[in-house]
Amino acid sequence: MAAKFTILIRTFGTNISYFRDCLESLNALSFEDWELIILDETASQDVEWTTKEMFPDETRVVYRKLKNKHGIAYAYNIGVHFASGEYIVLLGQHDRLSGNTLEACTKKLKDYEILYTDHDELIDSNRMHPHFKPDYNEELLRHTPYIGNFLCFRKNLCMKFGEFHEKLEFYPVYDFVFRAVEAKIKVGHVSKLLYHERVLDRVIPKERHDKMMREYGTVVLAHLKRIGLDATVGPEKKRRFLQVDYQGDFYKNHRNEYLFLHEKGVRIRGKNYMQKMYSILSQPDVGVVGIRFLHYDFTNDNCGYIFGSEGIAYPACYNQSVFQSGYENRAVIPADVSMVDVACCMIDSKLYRHVGGFGVNLDGRDIMLDFCLKAKEAGRRVVYLPDVVAYRRIGQNISTQSSNSLIMERWHDELKAKDPYYNENLPMGLKNYELY
Repeated sequence: MAAKFTILIRTFGTNISYFRDCLESLNALSFEDWELIILDETASQDVEWTTKEMFPDETRVVYRKLKNKHGIAYAYNIGVHFASGEYIVLLGQHDRLSGNTLEACTKKLKDYEILYTDHDELIDSNRMHPHFKPDYNEELLRHTPYIGNFLCFRKNLCMKFGEFHEKLEFYPVYDFVFRAVEAKIKVGHVSKLLYHERVLDRVIPKERHDKMMREYGTVVLAHLKRIGLDATVGPEKKRRFLQVDYQGDFYKNHRNEYLFLHEKGVRIRGKNYMQKMYSILSQPDVGVVGIRFLHYDFTNDNCGYIFGSEGIAYPACYNQSVFQSGYENRAVIPADVSMVDVACCMIDSKLYRHVGGFGVNLDGRDIMLDFCLKAKEAGRRVVYLPDVVAYRRIGQNISTQSSNSLIMERWHDELKAKDPYYNENLPMGLKNYELY
């Protein structure tokens, strides 16, 4: 009987002690319908001997010595070719899986063909630095490979849109995800710390880091060209993530295509903010673009909003210092969000008419929460743009109880399902995007 999951591990420059630790985590998996394929590119026989020692009589484990050492994408393609499982799981040679990883994936694979999970870092024997991620976030992924190194996907996807690109040294997995999304494949997220990534050296040499950034930029630029978007891509000034600058020079010639909302008392800092906002709004799947609001004491007013199951919208990164980039750089990276600030935003005029404008009998933040939920229902993204910054002289209006009741009645299922762009393991409320 074919295994349901095929786990692929490519070995190269292997630390045998950590590799043994990786195999031990597979021995502890509670879900038993899996096979393991080791794709060995090391010069010695240490990986082979360790595999046989750990799995002396295990028919589910296949060891393959790769004569041609062409990198991780080549190894994965070989592994997929020989896999007997319906689903492929990519696992780093020094990393670990939690015992319930495959069970958690099984539940989600009913609705998705590609999955990623939250992960933390293994430093010696200690699990540290949890990376709690949003559900699939198109804009965020263009700027940073937040998904991580774990990926579970249906094997037949490789026949639908191609295998891993073997010219890519660092980011064949992200290129694979982009091509999947372009092919309308649904990408799911398991919001549990199921993957534990071994950190051998937290400092990446500048030359290697620059090479990685260039390759990721190449992957993103190729994705944008395939979907018909004109942009320039390069590392932002502190080299923490990619800067993607879309073409938006012609906003003055397309004033009938957007509504620019700018409340009295809001002061926008800097120039070219209309061009920056329109460059994102002009994308066919974007309906709303919002900006970053600051307090005058050098803290964030909001970096977009998140909503709780009780229908209350909370300002993201509220009161956090502007001199810090926030949890996972959340405050400074453009991303899809559930809601932005109505005090200064840009809205697609066709979308506005299509959804019937702003809802009646609503007040405070509920006005924009309702509109952004309608935009998402219409298949349009809401994007947060941190490059445009504003201050307000007057505080925000808080929604009344009657307005909140109406929001809960209209959007009960969506609100109870949780904010897709905020991880449920992080604290909800004004103290969001913080770990204690």
